[in-house]
Amino acid sequence: MFKVGKNITVNADSWIEFKGDNDAGEELRIGSIRGQIRSNAKGADTSKIEIVTRKGGQHKSMLTVQNDGIIAHIDAPFVLQNSGWKKTRLFGSATGRRTVTFPDQSGTVMLNESGKVMAADLPTSDPNNAGQLWNDSGTVKISAG
Repeated sequence: MFKVGKNITVNADSWIEFKGDNDAGEELRIGSIRGQIRSNAKGADTSKIEIVTRKGGQHKSMLTVQNDGIIAHIDAPFVLQNSGWKKTRLFGSATGRRTVTFPDQSGTVMLNESGKVMAADLPTSDPNNAGQLWNDSGTVKISAG
């Protein structure tokens, strides 16, 4: 357990560092976990934890967990791996601000092995919901609402 004294200031940092030797025998920080107070206002305090690794000889933030979300930094793919070691790699490009929303409804949207988007269980009549996709006898249409 780590304990911080009473005189803590906003954005005070605490690091856990991992060190190792490179092939030249030099000791270097190979990674770290950083805890940071984002706000210490009583009752409204917030914080974050950041995981930093080495890539290309430099320290790179790879994952940040904070009060307003989890950020997987895009310099590397986000990888989902099952117990059989099969991997799915998710890549992103920060060329704009995007929001992807999954409503609280059942359904499946799939990207197949050929990179094609598959949507199961589309309604077969116009749902009268602007922007919603529907299947009109094998033709995908967009509802006007």
